[in-house]
Amino acid sequence: MSGLRDRLRAIVASFENLRVTVLGDPVLDVYVYGTTLRISREAPVPIVREDGRESRLGGAANAAANLASLGAFTQLVGVVGDDSGRAEIITLATRLGIDASGVVGVRDRRTVTKTRILAGGVHTTKQQLLRIDRENDRLLSDRARAALAEAFEARLDRADALVVSDYEAGDPPLFYAELVRRARTSPSGVPVVAVDSRFHLNTYEGVTMVTPNEPEAESALGVEIRGPKEALAAAESLRSKLRLEAAILTRGKEGMVVASERGATNIPRHGSPEAVDVTGAGDTVTAVVTLARAAGATFEEAAVLANLAAARVVQVVGTATCTAAELEESIAEADLSPLGSGY
Repeated sequence: MSGLRDRLRAIVASFENLRVTVLGDPVLDVYVYGTTLRISREAPVPIVREDGRESRLGGAANAAANLASLGAFTQLVGVVGDDSGRAEIITLATRLGIDASGVVGVRDRRTVTKTRILAGGVHTTKQQLLRIDRENDRLLSDRARAALAEAFEARLDRADALVVSDYEAGDPPLFYAELVRRARTSPSGVPVVAVDSRFHLNTYEGVTMVTPNEPEAESALGVEIRGPKEALAAAESLRSKLRLEAAILTRGKEGMVVASERGATNIPRHGSPEAVDVTGAGDTVTAVVTLARAAGATFEEAAVLANLAAARVVQVVGTATCTAAELEESIAEADLSPLGSGY
C-alpha cells in the first residue's frame, strides 16, 4: 500500500499552503480538576477539592484550533459576549496562530462556556462528575447579525475553504445558511464548504460536504441507523437530499461511511475501539476532510486521513487537536491493507 501511503503523506504536506475561514459558534471549554474527599453532610454529593483548572477552545474555536494545528492559515468568525470569555478565546486562539479578529463581542450576550468538573481519588483516574453550561436564551440582534456578516465577508478573500461549525449556541441557523449561500455565489466563491451542524443539516443544501455523526444523520433523515447497510444508505440519502458532493458519516468505533459520486464506501476504524473522550472529535474530522479536499484529495482519501486523526484525539481527555506531524506518524504506522487500492 506504499502508493496510498505516499499519496496521503503528500496531501498532508500541502496543508500548510491552505487558507481556511471558520464560521460558527465559538465556545470556551473549562476543565476543573479535583480530588474527591468525602460525601457532603449537606447533600448526598461528593466534596471535591479543586487542584487546578484549564481553559481550551471549544465549538467553532476547536474546529479552528484543529485546522491551525494541521498547518493551515485559519481565520475564526463568530459572535460571543463582550466579556472575559471572549478575551480568553482570543488569547488561546492567538497562541495557536489563529486570526481571531473576526470574533465579534456583543454586550447583551454571554460567551458560551462549558465547565466540566473532573475528580477522583488520589490514585484513581479522574472522571467527569458534572458539566455546567453558560448559554444565551436570545437570538442575535439585527446589529449583531450585521456585524457578523461584515466580519465574515471580509475574511473570505482568497479562502481555499470554509468550515461552518453550527452548535446552535443561540444563533438562527437560517442566518448561517444565508451567509454560506452568499459565500458560494460571490465572484470569489469559496471552492470547498464543509458543514458540521448538530441540529440543522437540512438548512445547508448545495454545500460541498457535511460531516454528521449517526444521531445527527438520523435526525436529518428521520430514519434509524442500525448497522453498516443503513449507514451506507443514510450517507447516500443525505448526499442526494441536500445536493452535496459528498456526505461523510462518522460512526465512532465502526469507522466512517463516505457517499460521493463514486458511490458509498465504508472506511474501517483505525486504532483502539475504546475511546477515552470523544469530546471535539467531530471538529477534528471536519478539519481534516476539509483540508484534504482543498488539497485535491478524493473524499475517500480525506475520510481515511480523518479516521487516523480522530483515532488520536479520542485518546485524550477533553477537546484536543492533531498536528500534521502526528498525522504523518499515523500514516506511517497504519495498516492500510483493508482499504484496497480504489482510493
